[in-house]
Amino acid sequence: MKHPKLCMLISLLLALLLGGCNVMPSADTALLEEEKAAAVALAESYLLHITELESTLQAEREERYISESQYEKRIRELEAALEEISTSGGAPESGESSELVFHYLVRDGGAVITGYEGNHPFVTIPATLDGYPVRVIGERAFENKSLAAVVLPEGLATIEWFAFYGCASLVDVSIPDSVKEIGHAVFDGCPGVSLVCRKGSYAEEYAKSYGISYLSQ
Repeated sequence: MKHPKLCMLISLLLALLLGGCNVMPSADTALLEEEKAAAVALAESYLLHITELESTLQAEREERYISESQYEKRIRELEAALEEISTSGGAPESGESSELVFHYLVRDGGAVITGYEGNHPFVTIPATLDGYPVRVIGERAFENKSLAAVVLPEGLATIEWFAFYGCASLVDVSIPDSVKEIGHAVFDGCPGVSLVCRKGSYAEEYAKSYGISYLSQ
């Protein structure tokens, strides 16, 4: 990109310097040439810096566009998958109970979920159970359950090994920033799962390291 004002300034500076050559003593010619070269070099460095900044800005704009496009595409895919599950018998039939029952134990003043009973594919885990804050999803707590989407509560710190192992229909798990530990093979056997998490969070790094699809916000 050209910068007319900066180019004009360079031209004016050169004109003044060159004009000065006609009136200044020859003894000062070398000094004038050095000053002219320094001025040109400074102007060129400004132009280079501006060009680099513009290139960086353009690259960031393109990256953001691609990221947002991928995010929107994945959202549409997840919505379609959830809709298919809902209309193909995954949701409770009329008359069936959709009550969510969580089994838990108390450890260090917090609840550790050890099991789940229910037939609804969309599960939001509460932040507290009987007044105890939910801190841990225990080992194999949701193994082989017919889940489509799970929302984990803020305040949760740990998801233990195999917690969602074998949940073949699981497509969406929302993980809060408070989660700082996710065990081995938590989402093995969940071929279509995506983790919804905050950009830069532990969950995002976990997804990257295990090759799991993720949506960072």
